Amino acid sequence: MAFVIREFTPKDIQALMEIWLQANCRAHSFIPSSYWEENYEYVSRELLKAEILVCEVEEQIAGFIGMQEDFLAGLFVRIEKQGQGIGTALLKEACRRHEELSLRVYEKNENAVRFYKKYGFLLRESDTDAETGETEYLMRYTGKKELLFEQITLQDGRRVEELSQLASSVVKEVFDPMIGAEQNDYMIHLFQTVPAIKGQLENGYTYYMVKDASGDVGFLAFYPRDGMLYLSKFYLKSSARGRGYAGRMFDFVKEKAVEAGYGKIFLNVNKKNPAAAVYRHMGFQLLREEKNDIGNRFYMDDYVFLYQI
Repeated sequence: MAFVIREFTPKDIQALMEIWLQANCRAHSFIPSSYWEENYEYVSRELLKAEILVCEVEEQIAGFIGMQEDFLAGLFVRIEKQGQGIGTALLKEACRRHEELSLRVYEKNENAVRFYKKYGFLLRESDTDAETGETEYLMRYTGKKELLFEQITLQDGRRVEELSQLASSVVKEVFDPMIGAEQNDYMIHLFQTVPAIKGQLENGYTYYMVKDASGDVGFLAFYPRDGMLYLSKFYLKSSARGRGYAGRMFDFVKEKAVEAGYGKIFLNVNKKNPAAAVYRHMGFQLLREEKNDIGNRFYMDDYVFLYQI
């Protein structure tokens, strides 16, 4: 299907408002249609002030996207044309023109939330729309591929569970071929279950989930030990490797060490782990070797690396 995306002209207003009203009523069945009807005239006036891109299919207006500076005010597709890539084409063109965009979307509009997440919008906060009483999400897109660090605390029950799932999955992928599934499963049980992570948080660990536009891509954890900052966890999903994220994650750890007054960072890495070369590249120096009994006839056979800030 051939799309033509062009600038809005005033003669388009009637077609756009028809699409606006029908699409809103369909997507927001949890809000009375009278709400949209009552706002019809106001929106039609506001459209004339906005930056509008129109998508035509066979010379018929099939959808449009509206922006007010870097705020995405709305994306609407004619009902019978939905699911044909029109919304995607409009959104991609808007993102091409704007390095940053933010928007508000109702929590109950689950299809829209998934759609925006798919194309790189991150959920930043939520609040209540005063007019409808419905929960809205504020979502933001940046073409800079921003990396975010979300601290996980004991109060974040759902996120602790998600952290445990991510950690178990990544560690399983990394270490099964290295130390064997039996030992790795034992270590995951010791260190990556929800109770284990909660116990670590209670005992001074600081955990961060690492996020890019696609969602959670890694995690890290550290705590004070022997007058230094001990980097206990430092992992990325395989799909997020090779993008320079590890360097940015370590820069973040160094910032946290300096804030806490530590001039040294150290960590353990399994002797079979290719990540040892990555840590050397970051500037870590070999401090010593150690072999630790972790029970059940298993050992951790590691290098200990030191980084001086």
